Amino acid sequence: MGKGKRAVQISMSIYRIDEDATKRAVEKYLIEAREYQVTEYIPMEQKITAAYEPQFRDKYAVSSPVANIAIKNVDESERRSRHVDRAERAVNRLGTLQQQLVRMRYLDDDNVSDTEVALQLGYSDRHYRRIKSLAIYRLANTLGLVVLVDEEAS
Repeated sequence: MGKGKRAVQISMSIYRIDEDATKRAVEKYLIEAREYQVTEYIPMEQKITAAYEPQFRDKYAVSSPVANIAIKNVDESERRSRHVDRAERAVNRLGTLQQQLVRMRYLDDDNVSDTEVALQLGYSDRHYRRIKSLAIYRLANTLGLVVLVDEEAS
């Protein structure tokens, strides 16, 4: 640069990731997917006894409790199915070691600890945690579950 000219420094704000909150969000998503896989949604049913309450409505509004329940039943089943499918697609995008770890820890069985999975895979605790951390980070990105640190609160 010539004399008298000052260099202009470009400052970019880099977002910081809240690692604990991100990990919790991904684990919650995976645990819910596991729960939806092994449990069956029991649809709501219409009460047989009619309610005798005055219902004041717009003269064009139509309300049907049976229709509302049917819609909720269909929507909930579809939501659960999409959740499981989305989790499976995200896990399938991971590398082989990461997929195996995530499936064993979160999707294949209930209440499996990190120690049990590390032993089954033959990994040291340190190696297991490194692979798991990378898998969680990749899943957070894929599923859109990255939680950023709130700079104003810090």
